[in-house]
Amino acid sequence: MKKTNRLSLNKASRGLVIFVLSLTTLMSAIDTSIVNIGLPTIARAFNADFASLQWIALSYLLAVTSLIVGIGRIGDIFGKKNIFIYGIIIFTVASLLCGISTSIYELIIFRALQGIGGSILVTLSFAIAGDLVPKEKLIQSMGVLTSMLPIGFTLGPSVGGFLISLFGWRYIFFINIPMGILALILTTKFHEIPISKKKQKFDFLGMLILTSTLICYVLSVTLAEEQGFSAEVIILAIVAIIGIILFIFLEKNSTFPLIDLKIFRNSVLSSSLVISILVYTVISGAVVILPFYLQQAKGFTTASSGLLMMTGPIGCAIFTPIAGRAAKRFGNFTVMIFGILALCIGTLLMSMMNLSSSAVLFAIVLFVFNGSLAFFQTPNNASIISMAKPEQRGLASGLLNLSRTIGQTTGAAVIGAIFYLFNKTKTMDSSSPENITAGIHNTFLIAALIMACGLIIGVIALSSKKERGDSQIRESLF
Repeated sequence: MKKTNRLSLNKASRGLVIFVLSLTTLMSAIDTSIVNIGLPTIARAFNADFASLQWIALSYLLAVTSLIVGIGRIGDIFGKKNIFIYGIIIFTVASLLCGISTSIYELIIFRALQGIGGSILVTLSFAIAGDLVPKEKLIQSMGVLTSMLPIGFTLGPSVGGFLISLFGWRYIFFINIPMGILALILTTKFHEIPISKKKQKFDFLGMLILTSTLICYVLSVTLAEEQGFSAEVIILAIVAIIGIILFIFLEKNSTFPLIDLKIFRNSVLSSSLVISILVYTVISGAVVILPFYLQQAKGFTTASSGLLMMTGPIGCAIFTPIAGRAAKRFGNFTVMIFGILALCIGTLLMSMMNLSSSAVLFAIVLFVFNGSLAFFQTPNNASIISMAKPEQRGLASGLLNLSRTIGQTTGAAVIGAIFYLFNKTKTMDSSSPENITAGIHNTFLIAALIMACGLIIGVIALSSKKERGDSQIRESLF
């Protein structure tokens, strides 16, 4: 196979790569949340109960979360470009099948298939960027890809509502078809990415155990939102814990492990993944609880609340290039620590929102709070991907995305539960504006403590590494 030197890519080729990877990452991120706005319409169309409707969203999330590490490793071994092309095809065909579904059960199955494609897209996009984009442009490129995730997640309900109002619920899936075809055509123009000549075998048993473990974890925290610590939730949690222990034992004794556990001895990787989980726990939890503050406490309409919530991802998009330039000048680890500190401050500012806070003040605080994510995630992704060896970039990307999805899943459940606890009411509909505001205040104070833990980890683990060169750290990473 022809060897590709990523430094040889000209500006036009680099632009093509980033455009396609951004498009596919955005598609996957949008489909995480676009279906939520259409659930009432889908319920009427299929006369479906609430439990079935939940599985439309959950099947996609389960597929993405459970496969994300395995997909990255498959790309490393069998070729990132080829697997990425298969991912586009799976995602596009599954979108068509979702759109023409004739029953709720068909839709759930096809959403899971779409999640498999989405897992490939979001995982390998970062790894392919690491292979094809010159190192001096990697921070900027990772910033663009990273910004697609919160933008897509937030755009989902808005885009979905617009399409449903004009064309019907099926078009929230049909919209992916032209974008998928475009991405497929352009991806074939990518430079070939060499497959490592190092002998590697795929750990199918390890992937099966890890996938099952992640499914049990996601189900346990998701069901806990409604059922609390029910027997079903406890059993799923216990199975997840047993799965983790079994997976660690297997990987320690495997000649070709899915994840070489030695990589976690490196404090840069381990601390970055832990901090990422904490960061996305807080960010995702905020997305869940802030609409209650805006609509039930402040009295804003759904449309107005949606517009105000958009200021967060807008901030992330604006700060992304700034974060990239700052990382290039001051170093990845310095900017990452600054980003965690900014998130701590932003979380404290969110805790100060009350009934007299204006819409403008809320928008500014959310802009800073959510926008601060760029200063952590942009250099974090760039540093890990650039330091990983080519034959391990898929795994590195998978671990980075797994930390994000675990944080999002945990945040929705844990932060939502804390908020519900502080409201002191049986149902959110009956909660008073004063209770909701108090709940926002107390919940974000706890969230600030979570971010403070992330800051402490960052200062201890990351600041001690900032004087070391990338090549030194790379020797102990992957």
